[in-house]
Amino acid sequence: MPEDFHGILLLVTLQTRRRTYWVFFGISSAMLLMGLVFAILTATHRNMVIFLIEHDIYEVHSFLRLRIPSYALSIADVLVLCVFAALVGALILRTFKKTVSAEIFFFAFWLATLSFESLRLVHLFLALRGGFDSVLAVIDKLYIGTRFLGYIAIFISGLYAAGMRNDRQFSIMSVSVGISIALVSILPVNTGIWARNFMFKVGYSMLIEGFSLAIILITIANYLIAVRVRGDRAYYFIALGIAAISAGTQYVSRDGSPLLSLVSILAMATGSFLYIYKIHSFYLWQ
Repeated sequence: MPEDFHGILLLVTLQTRRRTYWVFFGISSAMLLMGLVFAILTATHRNMVIFLIEHDIYEVHSFLRLRIPSYALSIADVLVLCVFAALVGALILRTFKKTVSAEIFFFAFWLATLSFESLRLVHLFLALRGGFDSVLAVIDKLYIGTRFLGYIAIFISGLYAAGMRNDRQFSIMSVSVGISIALVSILPVNTGIWARNFMFKVGYSMLIEGFSLAIILITIANYLIAVRVRGDRAYYFIALGIAAISAGTQYVSRDGSPLLSLVSILAMATGSFLYIYKIHSFYLWQ
């Protein structure tokens, strides 16, 4: 009877996780579609270049004898991040059909937050249309809030890898949302002062950068600790994968240069393969 009960409980957990992964994938797909729509709307807006020049966020990148406007790179980077979130979410749906992994659950949660990069294009389009600064500031807050939420989600995935045992993932997810709202509510938004990513500059930018870097480093450390806790050297590769994904998504979102974006995209793709393949292999034999 206990074995039957355990089997039923595992089946229910799997079904719940599958539905949640579908929700995450649906969010990423919807945000990708929104990104595509607003990419077209912004790219074809006749006053966009003038607007960017006036706000001192326009430049031209040289790459392989090509001259690439900064707005084209930024739009491409946004769409790449949204496509990445949707594709990897689909890969999780296909791969984790009979496997329960808390690390993957919060990794999928992070992917859904990553797709909110499309808000950058919404922000720009509304500004081009003469949107009120107060409305744009709300979008800024939502964008930063989802970034905070993503950092927290990826941090929690590392805690589970390092040995944390808590079956209330949905409760943890709710608390994470509350923490993100609390953090973003105290951040000032410098309306009218634009950053290169099409958003207003926010206060305490150096503190945010330090916070994100610390979260990423701690997460990588937790995955390295998992080698000893789980007794499997595969977690070295998993840690390498999460490091490549974290660094890649960070640099793509900064719109630094075409070469930096290209290298970052390759890191994201390689890291995702390592991370998902190795975690799936580990849990398959548990």
